[in-house]
Amino acid sequence: MVRSRIMSLEGVDSMEFLDHRLREKVEEMERGAEVNGAVGGLMPFVNAGVWDVLTRQEVFIIVAQPDVLILSPQEHLVHIVDQNGQIIGEYLPEGRREDIVLRENAYLLSEDFVLYGDVEIVGEPYFRIPTMTFPLLEDIPGIKNIASASISTISDEYLRNHLGFVGTKHWTHLVGFDY
Repeated sequence: MVRSRIMSLEGVDSMEFLDHRLREKVEEMERGAEVNGAVGGLMPFVNAGVWDVLTRQEVFIIVAQPDVLILSPQEHLVHIVDQNGQIIGEYLPEGRREDIVLRENAYLLSEDFVLYGDVEIVGEPYFRIPTMTFPLLEDIPGIKNIASASISTISDEYLRNHLGFVGTKHWTHLVGFDY
């Protein structure tokens, strides 16, 4: 039922459940990406979403056409946090930008990323990519604990190539669930 649902989505060109070997490969590449850091190695990062998804019983990757939006808007996509988990900065999806502009000590780094100047930073800050929701499967009987995540560019390229999308601008997304 899951495969049927995903492949019926307009713009999804492929999906594959990750076997043990592919899961290990994604883990290895994600560890490497975290070692390399974000922003050209200037800041450490943790892709908490990927690690969360990889704990699920079933995990699959979606490959979709470049201009297709199948993911629902997410509240939290990227954070800069300190060692206590306090949010120091974050990506702002449309609809939240206006609220932040009115907040005192909020500094827009770009149109869609803010830093909070009123947070007392503890330890070394790092980028954290949280787990995302994936409502497209919520009504399928027998599955639970659905989670999804954006993978690193290294994993993205590897999985696109593995699935025959070499040199394309398709995007990938990792999804997991328990049953």
